[in-house]
This record gives sequence, structure tokens and C-alpha cells, in this order.
Amino acid sequence: MKLWKHIIISASAFLAISTTMLYTSCKDDACLKLKCRNGGTCADNFCKCPSGYEGTQCENKAADRYIGMYLGITKINNEPPFSDTIYIDLKAYPANVMIRRVSRFTDSLYGTITPNNAINIKNVDAVYGNREININLNDNTQKLTFQSIETLNGDIRTTSFTGSKK
Repeated sequence: MKLWKHIIISASAFLAISTTMLYTSCKDDACLKLKCRNGGTCADNFCKCPSGYEGTQCENKAADRYIGMYLGITKINNEPPFSDTIYIDLKAYPANVMIRRVSRFTDSLYGTITPNNAINIKNVDAVYGNREININLNDNTQKLTFQSIETLNGDIRTTSFTGSKK
């Protein structure tokens, strides 16, 4: 009888320890609970969003952060700075936007939100020649920075804008 008692106690202890180790060593697969939207895919417990979408489940359109009017200051080369307004409007979801500058000159540019959530524009314009424009938005302060390098009549023109969303 003593032998059976030791066998049952040993087997129960082994079963309890094995079950505890197996249970605590398992990790939850967050991808089973995470529902990636808009074509996002789950990898390493996070949604990897397609270009133009962001958020923990790819639920937000990146362009929505940029849409609006920005008041600020523009500086071109060594000229004195002047007040300027930039409007960013949606052209097409998820990430195509139109940028309009209205100040001493008015022009419209079309850009796409990049995977790093900036707007980059590279094109050739009949008036301004080669254009390379980078637009960034600081989400915490709603400050927009706009930097442009253009070739106008053979001269390189550097433009910078800093403004706040209104």
C-alpha cells in the first residue's frame, strides 16, 4: 500500500509540475486577436499597414492628419520672410493630397503620403523646373514644415515654410 501511495503522489506531482510548465511557457499569439484593416497584415504581434494607412489596426488614413489650413512664414533664399498660407486637401484616399500655397504666388502641387508619413514630391514643372519638396507634420504640436528646392530659369531656389494648423 505504501508503494502505491508513493507512485500516486509522484505521478500527481509530475503531472502538476508538467502542466504548470506547459501552461506558463505558452505565449498568446496577438495576431489571433488583432484585426488588421485596409489590407494590413499581422507580423510580430503588430499590424504592418499598407502605404497610406496607420494606427494599431491600420484603421486611420494617413492623409487625414495633414488635411487643413496652415498659417505661417515662408522664406525664399535670402529674401525677407513673409506671411503665407498653405492648404492641404484630399485628392484621393488613402494617401493622395493636393497642396495649395497662397501668398505672393499661388500654385498647386499633388503629393502622396509616404510610408514614413511625410509628403514627398518630385516632379518637373513648366514654370519652376525640377522640384523636390518635402513636407512634414509634427503630430504633437501640429506644426508643418515645408521645404522645397526648385530650379527657376536656371537658378536654384530654396523655399522653407513653417506654420501651424488652424
